[in-house]
Amino acid sequence: MKPSRKRSLIFRYALVYTLLFCVTSLAILGFLYWSTFSLDQGRVDAEISAEAELLQEKFSRKGVAEIKTILARRSTDRPGGSTIYMLATQRLEWVAGNLRDWPAGEAAGQEVVEFPLGESSELARARAVDLPDGLRLLVGRNLGEVAKLRDLIVQAMFGAFGLTLVLGVAGGLFVGRRVSSRLEKINQNSVAILAGDFSRRMPVGSGGDEFDDLSENLNRMLDRIEGLMEGMRSVSDEIAHDLRSPISRLKSRIEVALLTEDDPGSYRQVLQETVVEADRILSIFNALLAITLAESGAERERFQDVDLDDMAGDVVDTYEPLATETGLQLVRDSTGQALVRGEPHLLAQALANLLDNAIKYVPSGGRIQIRLVRTEDSQTLMVQDDGPGMAEDFRDRAFERFSRADGSRTEPGSGLGLSLVRAVAHLHGGEVTLEDAEPGLRVSLILPL
Repeated sequence: MKPSRKRSLIFRYALVYTLLFCVTSLAILGFLYWSTFSLDQGRVDAEISAEAELLQEKFSRKGVAEIKTILARRSTDRPGGSTIYMLATQRLEWVAGNLRDWPAGEAAGQEVVEFPLGESSELARARAVDLPDGLRLLVGRNLGEVAKLRDLIVQAMFGAFGLTLVLGVAGGLFVGRRVSSRLEKINQNSVAILAGDFSRRMPVGSGGDEFDDLSENLNRMLDRIEGLMEGMRSVSDEIAHDLRSPISRLKSRIEVALLTEDDPGSYRQVLQETVVEADRILSIFNALLAITLAESGAERERFQDVDLDDMAGDVVDTYEPLATETGLQLVRDSTGQALVRGEPHLLAQALANLLDNAIKYVPSGGRIQIRLVRTEDSQTLMVQDDGPGMAEDFRDRAFERFSRADGSRTEPGSGLGLSLVRAVAHLHGGEVTLEDAEPGLRVSLILPL
């Protein structure tokens, strides 16, 4: 069931985006208003102070008559004009100017102050200065026009905020729907995959954004899962094919033994043959388990420093009696310490499989050599023999599970040895190669340092 729109994660993100957009816009518009207001007020105050100082200077040079003339010329008959002047006595009685009443509480000083202009709702800003002869001069500006300008600015800002709000909501919905649309496609494909359609993949756009990265990673994961499942199906078929014969033989022997007369010797022989077949079946399952562990990557948690030279020595000591018994010369070229990071038991099992194959297929009198070769970034463990080698057209298939060359089907074995070697190599970030040793076969297990 789909979540309601109010509970949708995308809707919540779009709402948060819109709120942040609006709050940011308000902050910007408020800052612009404050900056404009402060700038305009500073300009008015500077003009008032400059004019007050100019009139004060003229008074000191030309006297009160000159000031009255100037005020009469600059003033209008109404106090609501843009410029305000008042020349008053010490007792604040009107002498000249367009303002008849001295503002209450207004004293001379350097500060420009704001006050109501008579009984009207308009405000004014003015500065009072003391003149000789006990006179006082008030110079100011009517803020009516400034207030109208501020109102226009506020209206424009509200309009801009309204437009910003609409754009923010539209942008939030657009982004939300776009993200929701892409997530919906991923969800639809996920549902199809859960239903069993493993051919479906996540859509990847051309933008190279985070959703594309997510889709590519999911697709790689699905490719890996599909490959593993295909491998499991293949392994299941191969197991059923390869185990059918030994299990059928077990069943047949047991049935034949049950049909014969009581004969302890016959029963004993049947049991011994049954044990051999059971051991072969167990070896197949153990090999498959080791391959599965290596391919799963779980064994990386057990990685440690492994000395390949010591490990090779231990494995060679184990197989040397078997090699001697079959008339083979087993030679190990020790190179001293050769450390890599890895899982020691799986590395030893990989080398054991290579030696087991060599001992199995190299004829008596042959030679098997184990040596280590180090490069700048890798350690290579080589097993080389002078046996019949391996056909070139079979080498690509040699690493497949239960894959066996035509000439080796009569020999004991399950066809899983090289599959395990390759799985171990990939677990360690390395690779395994098969080369013609002329004569014989050279197998190289290459491990990164």
